[in-house]
Amino acid sequence: MNGADSSRNRPRTGFAVRRRPPRVSRRVRWTLLGGALGVVLCGAGAVFWATRADVFAVTRIESGAYRFTDPEALDRRLGSFLGRNLWTLSAAEVRDRLADLPWVRDLRVVRRLPGTIEVDFREWRPLAVLAPADDEAPDRPPLVLGEHGRALPFPAGLAPAGLPTLVGVRALPEGGGLGLDLDPGESAGLLELFSAVADAGLETVSPVDFVVVRPEGFAIVLQGGQGRLLLGREEFAARLDRYMAARDHLEPGLEIDLRFADRVTVRRAGARPATAADTSR
Repeated sequence: MNGADSSRNRPRTGFAVRRRPPRVSRRVRWTLLGGALGVVLCGAGAVFWATRADVFAVTRIESGAYRFTDPEALDRRLGSFLGRNLWTLSAAEVRDRLADLPWVRDLRVVRRLPGTIEVDFREWRPLAVLAPADDEAPDRPPLVLGEHGRALPFPAGLAPAGLPTLVGVRALPEGGGLGLDLDPGESAGLLELFSAVADAGLETVSPVDFVVVRPEGFAIVLQGGQGRLLLGREEFAARLDRYMAARDHLEPGLEIDLRFADRVTVRRAGARPATAADTSR
């Protein structure tokens, strides 16, 4: 046991030798560097060739059929890109070229070898037809309000069926297009009103004939003499929900004031204001 213990505790007299990794020769380093440089030069050459080779010239431009955008105007603008190099033609250039087509939004450009580009976009959704102002010709080209809050020229060959008429607003030149003579708050409120009408499902039960912009706020005239809704300038969703809950108790042809919290006030010509509770008795 003593001998085993003494051998176990005997100090080690050996030492480790650390070996250096083999050095890479200068020739190998230059070979690797030259290979990497060759790859870079080949890639640059390929890019240079691809951006100038006739094989990648744009020979075909595809686009969809659109409801509101003039197809001839679209073809003229896209035709200017024929012969351009497929790789140097950018989506920004296409977007700038189509910037004067007012219905275009969300443009997308796809390249397909060897020489085809596909141009696709969405169109703004029209919300209402702008009634001519008093000092405008009644037969002026039709204008509609788009969902982005700007006026858009409506194609002459189409009928804006199903759209309400927007009264009390005129179109004004603005930023290369047409804006509305409303301050930013009123414009935002108008778009909020149309959104609230859609969310409430109003037009599924009482289609809207007119949306009227007045100094005291917005009003809606329902189709077929069903009535007029006074909505003010805010809380359109809650006010329309209040009308939808009370409409079964209301006679047609009333003026329905929804501007006061938790109340539905109705008026008939020559009569005192009444509440929805009065009409439900």
